[in-house]
Amino acid sequence: MIWTIARKEIASNLLSYKFFVVLLLIVLLVATSLFIMHHDFKLRMADYQVTRPKPGDPIALVAPNPLSIFAKGLDDAMTRSFEISSIGIDVRAGQVSGNIIYSFFTAPDFLYVVRVVLSLVALLFGFDQVSREREQGTLKLLLGSSVSRAKVLAGKWIGNFLSLTAPFLLVTILGAAILALDRQVDFSAGHLGRLASIMGLSFLYLGFFLSLGMLISTLTRRAATSIVILLFVWSLFVFIIPNLGTLLARQFVALPSVHALSEKQNQTWTREVLLSERGGNWRESVRTISRDDDQMEQDYRPKFDRLVRLSRNINRLSPAASFLDASSEIAGSGISAERHLRDEVLRYKDSIIAQILANWTIPKDSKPPFSSFAYKPRSLAEIFAAGALYDTAWLVFLNILCFAGAYVAFIRYDAR
Repeated sequence: MIWTIARKEIASNLLSYKFFVVLLLIVLLVATSLFIMHHDFKLRMADYQVTRPKPGDPIALVAPNPLSIFAKGLDDAMTRSFEISSIGIDVRAGQVSGNIIYSFFTAPDFLYVVRVVLSLVALLFGFDQVSREREQGTLKLLLGSSVSRAKVLAGKWIGNFLSLTAPFLLVTILGAAILALDRQVDFSAGHLGRLASIMGLSFLYLGFFLSLGMLISTLTRRAATSIVILLFVWSLFVFIIPNLGTLLARQFVALPSVHALSEKQNQTWTREVLLSERGGNWRESVRTISRDDDQMEQDYRPKFDRLVRLSRNINRLSPAASFLDASSEIAGSGISAERHLRDEVLRYKDSIIAQILANWTIPKDSKPPFSSFAYKPRSLAEIFAAGALYDTAWLVFLNILCFAGAYVAFIRYDAR
C-alpha cells in the first residue's frame, strides 16, 4: 500500500505544473552552475600551466581540483604558489579565474544550488502534503479507508522524494558525463566516488527539508500558514545560523590577525639580516628564521583549530552547515583539506631548508636540484573519520527526527 500511495504522489506530481517548473529549474540551475564553474576551472588550469614550477624549483604548487567545479570551497587558497627560500615561505597568488563577479557574489557551484535553491524546492514539495488535502477534503476520504496513517505518510514522503531527486540525479549524471569529455577535467575513479558521496549527502539534506515540510504541514490547518512558517525556518537554517555561529565563535576565541603575524615574521627576518650583515653567521640565521616561523605556526594553529571546532559545533545546529562542511571536505576543498595542504607545505619547507643547510659549502653551480613537492589528498576514510561521518550521522538523525515528529503529529491530526 505504501508504494501505491507513492505512485499516486508521483503521478500527481507529473501531472502538475509545479513538477515541470521544478524540473526546468533544476535543469537550468545545475547546467548553469556546471557551465560557469567549468569555465572557471579551465581558466585556473590555464594559469596553472603557466605558473607550474620546473623540476628542481623549491616551489609547492598544486593543480586545481576537478571537484572544485562542484564544490569550490577553498580551492583558490589551496592553489596558491608557496615559494621556499632560505628565509621561509613566500605565498604568491594562486590560479585565478579572472571573473570579478566572484568578488561580489558567492561562486554558484553545485553545493550552493543544493544548499540554497533545492532545499527551498524540497520545502515546496512537502509544505502542503497534509494541510492541502485537508482543505480539499481528500484527506478525510483517504484516512476513512483501511490504510494506516503511517503508510499514508511514508507513501507521501517516498513519492515526493523520488519526484524531486530522480530528475536531480539524472541531470547531475548527465552534467558530469559531459564534463568528463573535457581532457582537462581529469575525473579519476576516486573523484567519482567522492562525487557519489556528495550526491548521497545531497539526498539526505533534501530529505530533511522534505520531512520538515511535512512536519509543519501536519502541525497546521492551512497550507498558507505552513509556507510562512517554513520560509522563516528555512532562512534560519540556511543563512542565519551558519553566519551567526562563526561570529559567536570569534567572541570566545582570540585569534591574532594575519597582518600581526606578517609583521612579526618581518621583524624576525629584519633582525637576522642585520645580525648577519654585522658579521653574524648567515647559516645560523637561516636556522633561526626557520625555527621562529615553525614556532609561530605552532602557536597560531591550535587557536585557529579551536575557532574552527567551536564554529562548526555551533553551526551544526543548521543542517545546511553540516552539509556544506562534509561535502566540501569530501571534495577536497574544505577547511581541514586546506590545513592538510599547509602541513604538507611546512614539511616540504623544512626539507628544503635542511637541504640548503646541508649543501651550504657546495658551489652554486654544483648543488643538486631541490626535491619536488608532492601532495597527496586525504582518503575518504580519513575525511569521514575526521568529522564528515559525524555530519552525515547528524543529517540522518535530523531526517529521522522530523519524520518521527510528522508521524506523531499526523496520528493526532484532525482531518475534518
